[in-house]
Amino acid sequence: MSVPASLLSLPTDRQPSPHGYGGTRGLSYLAGQLALQSIDSVLAIVVSTSGASARVRGAMGLFDASGYRAGSLGGGSVQQRLSEATRSILEEGRAELVHIEAADDSSHASRMPGDKGSMQILLLPMPAADSPLRAALESACTRSAWLRLRLELGDETRSRGEPGSGEARTGADVFTFDCRGRACSSLGTFTQPANLSFAPPPRIALIGCGPETRPLTRLAHLVGWYVEVIDSRREAAEFFHANAADRQHAVDPEGLPALLEERHFDAVIIGAHDLELDGRYMSCLGASGIGYVGLLGAPERRDALLRRVGDIVATQLELRLYAPAGLSLGGDGPEAVALSIIAQLQHYLAHDVHV
Repeated sequence: MSVPASLLSLPTDRQPSPHGYGGTRGLSYLAGQLALQSIDSVLAIVVSTSGASARVRGAMGLFDASGYRAGSLGGGSVQQRLSEATRSILEEGRAELVHIEAADDSSHASRMPGDKGSMQILLLPMPAADSPLRAALESACTRSAWLRLRLELGDETRSRGEPGSGEARTGADVFTFDCRGRACSSLGTFTQPANLSFAPPPRIALIGCGPETRPLTRLAHLVGWYVEVIDSRREAAEFFHANAADRQHAVDPEGLPALLEERHFDAVIIGAHDLELDGRYMSCLGASGIGYVGLLGAPERRDALLRRVGDIVATQLELRLYAPAGLSLGGDGPEAVALSIIAQLQHYLAHDVHV
Protein backbone atom coordinates (compact mmCIF):
# COMPACT_ATOMS: atom_id res chain seq x y z
CA MET A 1 0.00 0.00 0.00
CA SER A 2 1.39 3.40 -0.95
CA VAL A 3 1.83 6.10 1.69
CA PRO A 4 0.01 9.42 1.01
CA ALA A 5 2.42 12.04 -0.21
CA SER A 6 1.27 14.46 2.51
CA LEU A 7 2.54 12.09 5.21
CA LEU A 8 5.99 12.11 3.64
CA SER A 9 6.28 15.89 3.55
CA LEU A 10 8.79 17.25 6.02
CA PRO A 11 8.48 21.00 6.75
CA THR A 12 11.72 22.75 7.59
CA ASP A 13 12.34 23.72 11.23
CA ARG A 14 14.55 26.61 10.23
CA GLN A 15 13.32 30.10 9.43
CA PRO A 16 15.56 32.15 7.13
CA SER A 17 16.22 35.74 8.11
CA PRO A 18 13.66 38.28 6.87
CA HIS A 19 16.32 39.61 4.52
CA GLY A 20 16.39 36.20 2.81
CA TYR A 21 12.99 36.75 1.17
CA GLY A 22 11.98 39.21 -1.50
CA GLY A 23 8.78 40.18 -3.28
CA THR A 24 5.37 40.02 -1.65
CA ARG A 25 6.51 37.06 0.42
CA GLY A 26 9.35 39.05 1.97
CA LEU A 27 7.10 42.01 2.63
CA SER A 28 4.50 39.80 4.32
CA TYR A 29 7.11 37.93 6.35
CA LEU A 30 8.75 41.11 7.62
CA ALA A 31 5.36 42.64 8.51
CA GLY A 32 4.68 39.58 10.63
CA GLN A 33 8.08 39.79 12.31
CA LEU A 34 7.49 43.46 13.17
CA ALA A 35 4.10 42.58 14.66
CA LEU A 36 5.69 39.91 16.85
CA GLN A 37 7.90 42.68 18.23
CA SER A 38 4.82 44.88 18.83
CA ILE A 39 5.91 47.28 16.08
CA ASP A 40 3.14 48.92 14.05
CA SER A 41 3.75 49.20 10.32
CA VAL A 42 2.25 50.86 7.26
CA LEU A 43 1.61 49.27 3.87
CA ALA A 44 1.97 51.67 0.94
CA ILE A 45 0.18 50.70 -2.30
CA VAL A 46 0.22 52.56 -5.61
CA VAL A 47 -3.49 52.75 -6.45
CA SER A 48 -3.30 54.87 -9.62
CA THR A 49 -0.78 56.38 -12.02
CA SER A 50 -0.88 58.81 -14.93
CA GLY A 51 1.74 59.66 -17.51
CA ALA A 52 5.27 58.44 -16.87
CA SER A 53 5.75 56.90 -13.44
CA ALA A 54 8.63 55.05 -11.80
CA ARG A 55 6.23 52.63 -10.10
CA VAL A 56 3.42 50.59 -11.54
CA ARG A 57 -0.10 50.36 -10.20
CA GLY A 58 -0.15 47.74 -7.45
CA ALA A 59 3.46 48.25 -6.35
CA MET A 60 3.77 47.89 -2.57
CA GLY A 61 6.18 48.96 0.13
CA LEU A 62 6.42 48.36 3.87
CA PHE A 63 7.31 51.18 6.27
CA ASP A 64 7.52 51.65 10.01
CA ALA A 65 8.54 54.55 12.25
CA SER A 66 12.18 54.09 11.19
CA GLY A 67 11.33 54.40 7.48
CA TYR A 68 11.37 52.05 4.51
CA ARG A 69 11.66 48.33 5.33
CA ALA A 70 10.67 46.23 2.29
CA GLY A 71 8.91 46.23 -1.08
CA SER A 72 9.29 48.16 -4.31
CA LEU A 73 8.60 51.75 -3.28
CA GLY A 74 11.95 52.63 -1.74
CA GLY A 75 14.39 55.10 -3.22
CA GLY A 76 14.92 58.80 -3.73
CA SER A 77 12.54 61.55 -2.70
CA VAL A 78 9.54 59.20 -2.82
CA GLN A 79 11.03 57.11 -0.02
CA GLN A 80 11.63 60.24 2.06
CA ARG A 81 8.09 61.51 1.44
CA LEU A 82 6.52 58.18 2.36
CA SER A 83 8.71 57.79 5.44
CA GLU A 84 7.57 61.17 6.70
CA ALA A 85 3.93 60.36 5.95
CA THR A 86 4.29 57.02 7.76
CA ARG A 87 5.36 58.68 10.98
CA SER A 88 2.32 60.95 10.80
CA ILE A 89 0.01 58.00 10.13
CA LEU A 90 1.43 56.02 13.03
CA GLU A 91 0.85 58.99 15.34
CA GLU A 92 -2.71 59.71 14.17
CA GLY A 93 -3.68 56.10 13.42
CA ARG A 94 -5.49 56.83 10.13
CA ALA A 95 -4.80 55.92 6.51
CA GLU A 96 -3.75 58.64 4.09
CA LEU A 97 -3.84 59.05 0.31
CA VAL A 98 -0.62 60.65 -0.95
CA HIS A 99 -0.40 62.33 -4.37
CA ILE A 100 3.08 62.56 -5.89
CA GLU A 101 3.81 64.54 -9.05
CA ALA A 102 6.43 63.28 -11.48
CA ALA A 103 8.46 66.44 -10.93
CA ASP A 104 8.77 65.52 -7.23
CA ASP A 105 10.17 62.05 -7.94
CA SER A 106 13.96 62.28 -7.96
CA SER A 107 14.42 58.63 -8.96
CA HIS A 108 12.86 58.72 -12.43
CA ALA A 109 13.25 60.39 -15.80
CA SER A 110 9.66 61.57 -15.45
CA ARG A 111 11.12 64.68 -13.79
CA MET A 112 11.89 65.96 -17.27
CA PRO A 113 10.23 69.30 -18.10
CA GLY A 114 6.72 69.04 -19.45
CA ASP A 115 5.95 65.62 -18.01
CA LYS A 116 2.62 65.68 -16.18
CA GLY A 117 2.85 62.17 -14.75
CA SER A 118 1.75 61.43 -11.20
CA MET A 119 0.79 58.60 -8.89
CA GLN A 120 -1.48 58.13 -5.92
CA ILE A 121 -0.21 56.02 -3.06
CA LEU A 122 -2.53 54.81 -0.31
CA LEU A 123 -0.83 54.36 3.06
CA LEU A 124 -2.63 51.76 5.17
CA PRO A 125 -1.87 51.30 8.89
CA MET A 126 -1.25 47.73 10.06
CA PRO A 127 -1.48 47.70 13.88
CA ALA A 128 0.79 45.13 15.51
CA ALA A 129 -2.00 43.84 17.77
CA ASP A 130 -4.51 43.06 15.02
CA SER A 131 -4.35 43.69 11.29
CA PRO A 132 -6.73 41.94 8.87
CA LEU A 133 -4.68 43.28 5.96
CA ARG A 134 -1.49 41.71 7.31
CA ALA A 135 -3.39 38.44 7.89
CA ALA A 136 -4.65 38.53 4.29
CA LEU A 137 -1.12 39.03 2.94
CA GLU A 138 0.13 36.08 4.95
CA SER A 139 -2.81 33.91 3.89
CA ALA A 140 -2.27 34.70 0.21
CA CYS A 141 1.41 33.75 0.42
CA THR A 142 1.17 30.57 2.48
CA ARG A 143 -1.91 29.26 0.65
CA SER A 144 -0.68 30.26 -2.83
CA ALA A 145 -3.92 32.18 -3.33
CA TRP A 146 -4.69 35.31 -5.30
CA LEU A 147 -5.02 38.43 -3.14
CA ARG A 148 -7.82 40.74 -4.25
CA LEU A 149 -8.10 44.15 -2.61
CA ARG A 150 -10.97 46.61 -2.73
CA LEU A 151 -9.93 49.88 -1.13
CA GLU A 152 -11.82 53.07 -0.42
CA LEU A 153 -10.03 56.17 -1.70
CA GLY A 154 -12.57 58.76 -0.55
CA ASP A 155 -11.54 62.36 -1.23
CA GLU A 156 -9.38 64.98 0.41
CA THR A 157 -12.31 66.42 2.39
CA ARG A 158 -13.28 62.94 3.68
CA SER A 159 -16.87 63.82 2.77
CA ARG A 160 -17.24 60.73 0.54
CA GLY A 161 -15.91 57.81 2.53
CA GLU A 162 -12.89 57.28 4.74
CA PRO A 163 -9.71 56.65 2.71
CA GLY A 164 -8.09 53.36 3.66
CA SER A 165 -11.03 51.21 4.65
CA GLY A 166 -11.44 48.11 2.55
CA GLU A 167 -11.60 44.38 2.16
CA ALA A 168 -9.09 41.70 1.16
CA ARG A 169 -10.08 38.35 -0.31
CA THR A 170 -7.98 35.20 -0.51
CA GLY A 171 -10.05 32.38 -1.90
CA ALA A 172 -13.26 32.17 0.14
CA ASP A 173 -11.83 34.18 3.06
CA VAL A 174 -12.71 37.86 3.43
CA PHE A 175 -10.77 40.26 5.66
CA THR A 176 -12.40 43.67 6.29
CA PHE A 177 -10.71 46.65 7.92
CA ASP A 178 -11.45 50.29 8.68
CA CYS A 179 -9.30 53.36 8.00
CA ARG A 180 -7.31 52.62 11.16
CA GLY A 181 -6.43 49.15 9.93
CA ARG A 182 -8.60 47.42 12.52
CA ALA A 183 -11.06 44.62 11.91
CA CYS A 184 -14.65 45.66 11.25
CA SER A 185 -17.79 43.69 10.52
CA SER A 186 -19.25 45.79 7.71
CA LEU A 187 -17.98 48.47 5.35
CA GLY A 188 -21.18 49.59 3.70
CA THR A 189 -20.97 51.02 0.18
CA PHE A 190 -17.69 52.02 -1.46
CA THR A 191 -17.92 55.53 -2.86
CA GLN A 192 -14.58 55.64 -4.70
CA PRO A 193 -13.09 52.14 -4.79
CA ALA A 194 -9.75 50.95 -6.10
CA ASN A 195 -9.62 47.27 -7.11
CA LEU A 196 -6.27 45.49 -7.19
CA SER A 197 -5.29 41.86 -7.72
CA PHE A 198 -2.01 40.18 -6.81
CA ALA A 199 -0.85 36.77 -8.02
CA PRO A 200 0.52 34.42 -5.34
CA PRO A 201 4.27 33.94 -5.04
CA PRO A 202 5.42 31.22 -7.45
CA ARG A 203 6.10 27.77 -6.05
CA ILE A 204 9.03 25.86 -7.57
CA ALA A 205 9.78 22.16 -7.21
CA LEU A 206 13.36 20.93 -7.31
CA ILE A 207 13.28 17.24 -8.17
CA GLY A 208 16.47 15.82 -6.73
CA CYS A 209 19.13 17.41 -4.51
CA GLY A 210 22.49 18.38 -5.92
CA PRO A 211 25.12 21.11 -6.02
CA GLU A 212 22.65 23.54 -7.60
CA THR A 213 20.06 23.15 -4.82
CA ARG A 214 21.64 25.65 -2.42
CA PRO A 215 22.08 28.57 -4.86
CA LEU A 216 18.74 27.85 -6.53
CA THR A 217 16.97 27.99 -3.17
CA ARG A 218 18.71 31.17 -2.06
CA LEU A 219 18.10 33.01 -5.33
CA ALA A 220 14.47 31.88 -5.49
CA HIS A 221 13.89 33.15 -1.96
CA LEU A 222 15.49 36.48 -2.84
CA VAL A 223 12.89 37.04 -5.55
CA GLY A 224 10.09 35.92 -3.24
CA TRP A 225 9.34 32.38 -4.44
CA TYR A 226 8.69 29.17 -2.50
CA VAL A 227 10.99 26.21 -3.08
CA GLU A 228 10.13 22.58 -2.35
CA VAL A 229 12.49 19.65 -2.80
CA ILE A 230 11.28 16.26 -4.05
CA ASP A 231 13.76 13.48 -3.36
CA SER A 232 13.29 10.08 -1.73
CA ARG A 233 16.97 9.24 -1.30
CA ARG A 234 18.28 8.85 2.24
CA GLU A 235 21.02 11.44 1.82
CA ALA A 236 18.49 14.03 0.63
CA ALA A 237 17.09 14.68 4.13
CA GLU A 238 20.46 15.87 5.46
CA PHE A 239 21.10 17.92 2.34
CA PHE A 240 17.64 19.46 2.59
CA HIS A 241 18.05 20.62 6.20
CA ALA A 242 21.41 22.13 5.33
CA ASN A 243 19.91 24.24 2.55
CA ALA A 244 16.62 25.45 4.12
CA ALA A 245 14.20 24.89 1.28
CA ASP A 246 10.61 25.41 2.36
CA ARG A 247 9.61 21.76 2.32
CA GLN A 248 10.95 18.34 1.45
CA HIS A 249 8.81 15.58 -0.04
CA ALA A 250 10.38 12.15 0.41
CA VAL A 251 8.55 10.89 -2.66
CA ASP A 252 9.87 8.44 -5.25
CA PRO A 253 8.86 8.69 -8.93
CA GLU A 254 5.89 6.37 -8.44
CA GLY A 255 4.50 8.71 -5.77
CA LEU A 256 5.01 11.89 -7.81
CA PRO A 257 1.58 11.88 -9.55
CA ALA A 258 -0.22 11.79 -6.19
CA LEU A 259 1.89 14.68 -4.90
CA LEU A 260 1.17 16.75 -8.01
CA GLU A 261 -2.55 16.23 -7.42
CA GLU A 262 -2.19 17.55 -3.86
CA ARG A 263 0.08 20.52 -4.47
CA HIS A 264 0.38 23.19 -7.16
CA PHE A 265 3.76 23.99 -8.68
CA ASP A 266 4.42 26.72 -11.23
CA ALA A 267 7.60 25.03 -12.42
CA VAL A 268 9.74 21.96 -11.78
CA ILE A 269 13.45 21.43 -12.30
CA ILE A 270 14.75 17.88 -12.66
CA GLY A 271 18.24 17.48 -11.25
CA ALA A 272 18.82 14.28 -9.28
CA HIS A 273 22.11 13.76 -11.16
CA ASP A 274 21.09 10.15 -11.78
CA LEU A 275 20.12 9.24 -15.34
CA GLU A 276 17.80 6.38 -14.38
CA LEU A 277 16.11 8.32 -11.54
CA ASP A 278 15.74 11.50 -13.58
CA GLY A 279 14.15 9.47 -16.37
CA ARG A 280 11.58 7.94 -14.01
CA TYR A 281 10.62 11.36 -12.62
CA MET A 282 10.51 12.79 -16.13
CA SER A 283 8.10 10.06 -17.26
CA CYS A 284 5.62 11.15 -14.58
CA LEU A 285 5.65 14.79 -15.72
CA GLY A 286 4.38 14.17 -19.22
CA ALA A 287 0.74 14.05 -18.10
CA SER A 288 1.10 16.95 -15.67
CA GLY A 289 -0.12 20.45 -16.43
CA ILE A 290 3.08 22.17 -15.29
CA GLY A 291 4.14 24.62 -17.97
CA TYR A 292 7.85 24.75 -17.19
CA VAL A 293 9.82 21.51 -16.88
CA GLY A 294 13.51 22.26 -16.59
CA LEU A 295 16.21 19.63 -17.01
CA LEU A 296 19.80 19.98 -15.86
CA GLY A 297 22.63 18.69 -18.02
CA ALA A 298 23.99 18.87 -21.53
CA PRO A 299 21.89 18.43 -24.70
CA GLU A 300 23.31 14.91 -25.10
CA ARG A 301 21.91 13.99 -21.68
CA ARG A 302 18.53 15.47 -22.62
CA ASP A 303 18.42 13.41 -25.81
CA ALA A 304 19.31 10.24 -23.90
CA LEU A 305 16.50 10.88 -21.40
CA LEU A 306 13.97 11.57 -24.13
CA ARG A 307 14.83 8.25 -25.76
CA ARG A 308 14.47 6.57 -22.38
CA VAL A 309 10.98 7.99 -21.63
CA GLY A 310 9.63 7.18 -25.11
CA ASP A 311 7.80 9.05 -27.83
CA ILE A 312 4.50 9.60 -25.99
CA VAL A 313 6.08 11.39 -23.00
CA ALA A 314 8.54 13.20 -25.27
CA THR A 315 5.62 14.56 -27.31
CA GLN A 316 3.72 15.57 -24.14
CA LEU A 317 6.76 17.53 -22.92
CA GLU A 318 7.77 18.97 -26.29
CA LEU A 319 6.47 22.51 -25.73
CA ARG A 320 7.16 22.56 -21.97
CA LEU A 321 10.65 21.10 -21.69
CA TYR A 322 13.48 23.58 -21.10
CA ALA A 323 16.64 21.55 -21.60
CA PRO A 324 19.23 22.47 -20.77
CA ALA A 325 17.40 24.63 -18.21
CA GLY A 326 18.48 28.26 -17.98
CA LEU A 327 19.51 31.13 -20.22
CA SER A 328 22.89 31.15 -21.90
CA LEU A 329 24.53 33.74 -19.63
CA GLY A 330 28.02 32.29 -19.53
CA GLY A 331 29.94 31.16 -16.49
CA ASP A 332 30.42 27.79 -14.87
CA GLY A 333 29.58 26.06 -11.62
CA PRO A 334 26.40 25.64 -9.52
CA GLU A 335 25.96 29.35 -8.81
CA ALA A 336 26.15 30.36 -12.47
CA VAL A 337 23.76 27.55 -13.44
CA ALA A 338 21.32 28.61 -10.71
CA LEU A 339 21.43 32.24 -11.83
CA SER A 340 20.71 31.27 -15.44
CA ILE A 341 17.74 29.12 -14.37
CA ILE A 342 16.26 31.79 -12.08
CA ALA A 343 16.59 34.37 -14.88
CA GLN A 344 14.78 32.09 -17.33
CA LEU A 345 12.08 31.30 -14.78
CA GLN A 346 11.57 34.97 -13.99
CA HIS A 347 10.93 35.68 -17.68
CA TYR A 348 8.66 32.66 -18.02
CA LEU A 349 6.61 33.40 -14.91
CA ALA A 350 6.24 37.10 -15.72
CA HIS A 351 5.24 36.62 -19.36
CA ASP A 352 3.54 33.24 -19.58
CA VAL A 353 1.83 32.55 -16.26
CA HIS A 354 1.02 35.57 -14.11
CA VAL A 355 -0.35 37.89 -16.77
